[in-house]
Amino acid sequence: MAEVLVLALSFPSVVFTVLLGVVLVYWAFVMVGVIHIGEGSEGALEGKLEGATKGLLEGAADGLQGHIDVGDVGDVGDGGDGGDGGDGDAEAPGALSAIMNALQLRGVPATVSISLVITFAWLVSVVTMQLVTRAWPSLQGTVVSAAVLLLSPLLALPLTSLTARPLAKVFAPHRARVKTDLIGRTCVVRTGSVTAKFGEATLADGGAGLVIRVRVDDGKKLLRGEQALIVDWDADLESFLVEPMSEVIAERN
Repeated sequence: MAEVLVLALSFPSVVFTVLLGVVLVYWAFVMVGVIHIGEGSEGALEGKLEGATKGLLEGAADGLQGHIDVGDVGDVGDGGDGGDGGDGDAEAPGALSAIMNALQLRGVPATVSISLVITFAWLVSVVTMQLVTRAWPSLQGTVVSAAVLLLSPLLALPLTSLTARPLAKVFAPHRARVKTDLIGRTCVVRTGSVTAKFGEATLADGGAGLVIRVRVDDGKKLLRGEQALIVDWDADLESFLVEPMSEVIAERN
């Protein structure tokens, strides 16, 4: 346990440890009801998590520059090539979006995806550094740590994808049911009769059932207990137009 704690608080795992702390605080607020997962807060929270991630990774990159002797590679940063770097940044959002689509991470909120990526990246980083420390102690160094820092989020993506797919059903948007959704359903007359001006019927919905207002065309009549097919919704009369089920079956035969 002490070894894991030391690894979690040392480079490069400490980067993901701090991010994991931010994630845990966020979900703690969600659990106590201070923050709600929804459209209103999703954008701001996503921005904060992405901002924290970007800031820490940039800080880690700056720290690496102080440890790695870049030598002649520093000439690549000449002012004349500065525009090329800008083009790469402009293409980054499109590449990130393509990766998220390929891994099917669009089915869950962004905060859930980011939280999973950070969690798995932390696990990969700690486990990898533990293996390196025990099995190949001679490989320890800034270059290996930098490689683990960069590869951990990449290895976390497929793990996040496998975890997020079952969760997509939980976060699937539910469309409110409208009157026209009942067209084609079968109902049972509950009043003495149904005419062109009056009538009610019950509709099974998997629960206690629905009581709806129904009407039939002039010249037709339904009695209590008869089945009817809902064929249309009349917004002016605020009632459903039904047809006797016996007539519908006869026409099909």
